[in-house]
Amino acid sequence: MSLGDYLLYTGLFIAILATQLGTRQPDARRLLLPVAIVAGVGFKYLKEIPSGSTAHLIEATGLAVGLLFGLASIALIDVRRDPADSRLITVAGWPYAALWTVAMALRMGFAYGSTHWFTHALVTFSTEHHVPAATYGTAFIFMVLAMITVRTAGVLIRARRVGATVDFGKLRIARHFAR
Repeated sequence: MSLGDYLLYTGLFIAILATQLGTRQPDARRLLLPVAIVAGVGFKYLKEIPSGSTAHLIEATGLAVGLLFGLASIALIDVRRDPADSRLITVAGWPYAALWTVAMALRMGFAYGSTHWFTHALVTFSTEHHVPAATYGTAFIFMVLAMITVRTAGVLIRARRVGATVDFGKLRIARHFAR
């Protein structure tokens, strides 16, 4: 990864996390924007999914880790219904921020370590097991997309359970799925 990539991902991370911490009354756009951003980044980088049994295991591991982090993040968000107007309220504090920071640090640490600390070991492993270099990036994109999608779906499901409403009126495509 280039310095620009590190800065881009860190900036996106800070922006997304800043919009979720504290007590919020998110609308559909705010809930779905992080999913759209990650999907856009994935579209930019995922031109082809690397193949091979070990590559697919690594990609599946990224997806599984993302699912676990996503489920953990749902547990760390309080979802309520505003008694005044029945709109969704979310409350996320430092444990939520810590979880997302750990996930980001793990991804950035691996990216940095793969080019500075354990390059030889990673190249050796990849060569011996026929793992294309793009596999690791693919796994991390799957991880992030799973985390954000699971968190967003979890908030929407919990909102429905507590009787909170989310305004999908301004999002034509989202209106279709909300019915």
